[in-house]
Amino acid sequence: MNNNHDYEDELISDLQNFEYKEMMEKADNVVLGFAATTGATGAIPIPFADAPLLVGQQVAMMVAINSIFKFDVSKDALKSLATAAIGVGGATVVGKTIVANALKFIPGVGSVAGGTISATTAGLITLALGKAYIQVCKSIKMGKLDQDDLTKKAGVDALKKAFKEQIKKNKKNS
Repeated sequence: MNNNHDYEDELISDLQNFEYKEMMEKADNVVLGFAATTGATGAIPIPFADAPLLVGQQVAMMVAINSIFKFDVSKDALKSLATAAIGVGGATVVGKTIVANALKFIPGVGSVAGGTISATTAGLITLALGKAYIQVCKSIKMGKLDQDDLTKKAGVDALKKAFKEQIKKNKKNS
């Protein structure tokens, strides 16, 4: 009887691991898709016109990730989380955004250069935010963080930390 119980525990564990792996793969695909679309949005040649669109896309990405992990979090709460995480991203991101949008004021070459920098920055920020949010969702699924804490200090801090780590990874890889 004990051997049967061990087999059942092992089977349940294997099924949970498979479910987590499947969730992670789906969430990664969502993030990659949104990183591409925000990159395209960032390329809009009108200075500072992309900012509200980017936040909306990033919140939509987080909603899609929530649906994969079967979490229910309001869009307003997600917008606050995204803003808090991105705000911690550092002066480099803000600096690139300002330079890119300033370049967009220059007709022709400036618009192209500004659009390219802005597109790259938007894509990388979205990628980092998405990967960081997946890490936080995984922590919730594994019981390391309570879902109710997601929009509280513990969740915000976890997302900020994960976002900083992702930004560092992106810098190393680019």
